[in-house]
Amino acid sequence: MAFNDKILEAKANKFRRELGLGTETSLDLEKLLLNLGVLTVYKPLESEFSGMALKTNENLFMLINSALPVGRQNFTIGHELYHLFIQNDFNFQMCNAGKFDKKDKEEYNADVFSSYFLMPDAALIKQIPEKELGWGETLSLATIIKMEQYFGVSRAALLVRLSKSKYIHYDDYKPYLKGVIKSAVEHGYSSDLYVRNDENKVIGDYGTKVKALYDVDKISESHYHSLMLDIGLDIDDPKFNDDGKEN
Repeated sequence: MAFNDKILEAKANKFRRELGLGTETSLDLEKLLLNLGVLTVYKPLESEFSGMALKTNENLFMLINSALPVGRQNFTIGHELYHLFIQNDFNFQMCNAGKFDKKDKEEYNADVFSSYFLMPDAALIKQIPEKELGWGETLSLATIIKMEQYFGVSRAALLVRLSKSKYIHYDDYKPYLKGVIKSAVEHGYSSDLYVRNDENKVIGDYGTKVKALYDVDKISESHYHSLMLDIGLDIDDPKFNDDGKEN
């Protein structure tokens, strides 16, 4: 189904309110995914697609490509949340988030939703200095960098979002898309947001479910170990054999 941007903004703000998040702050995405019960797996994948969402009965699953820059990973999470919680009759989708491709209606919807969900207007305006909000004023590069760090998104995603709310004319800010990492470091920020982290990480109760199957003899010990290794955990690693004392 095709929605206009205002409807998607309203849906994003409503979803935030339903989750008790308000619309004036950035999000802790890992805690949000845990709270929503979305089993989320981060894996470095050498492919174009940024993520995947799967919904079967009451089970919700998300795969995030951690070979992509962290800002793109975060935007992909917002994109996949649209598929899992907003889109009607959703089952499965492999995604290339952040393209804003109108040829695929639901993928475009998911991108626009993610943009508004991660960066609500009320939160945007709080991050812009008053002197830069005046008629005919421009947003400084320092403000742009501070905002992308605050919201945890790429510079491109931030500029698209700012242009949607008429804070900027996107074309005027295209020069800021060059030398992104260098400019952030020069302003004293870490480069972590702009580079891949290749994480193997799981958010959710995957381990709990696997352990429960092992405890009732539904799977063998070797299968249990294998399934845990799939998420990067070697439960035989000596470092996990503590003596009950706190370090």
